[in-house]
Amino acid sequence: MNFNDTAPVLPKPDGPPPWLSKLKEDATLEAAVLKHAVQGRDTITALLKAAIPLYEFQDFTYRQEVGDSFFMESYRAKIRNVPIQTAVWVHMNSEGEADSLLINHYPLEAALLFSRLLWEQVGDRYGDLYLSGPQHDALKNAGLDTA
Repeated sequence: MNFNDTAPVLPKPDGPPPWLSKLKEDATLEAAVLKHAVQGRDTITALLKAAIPLYEFQDFTYRQEVGDSFFMESYRAKIRNVPIQTAVWVHMNSEGEADSLLINHYPLEAALLFSRLLWEQVGDRYGDLYLSGPQHDALKNAGLDTA
């Protein structure tokens, strides 16, 4: 049994998550599909715009504020017919701005696929962020993959 398996599916959201319009200019994003954190509203927005179309669907199981400082959403989805589960934690600062995001994708095989597909979408601009790509493939083919 997985985290999202026992939760009922919520009605489809009417629009983007409420934190997105409150994303701070110097916000940070950390994600299981990225090698390192990224900073900046424009970069985060560009990465999210590349990621969302990769989902065949998103069945939300949780999507609301947690206390005064966090927004959390979780959903089941598929990417190229591979099931993936996602949990998103957004920290809201005292001014009500979203200043940091943490996104977890599970299971690992699905997260690696998602990372590779994102690299294919935005590799020229953000290629160093992803767990898959030319550098990873070259290391793997040479038997030097340390990831």
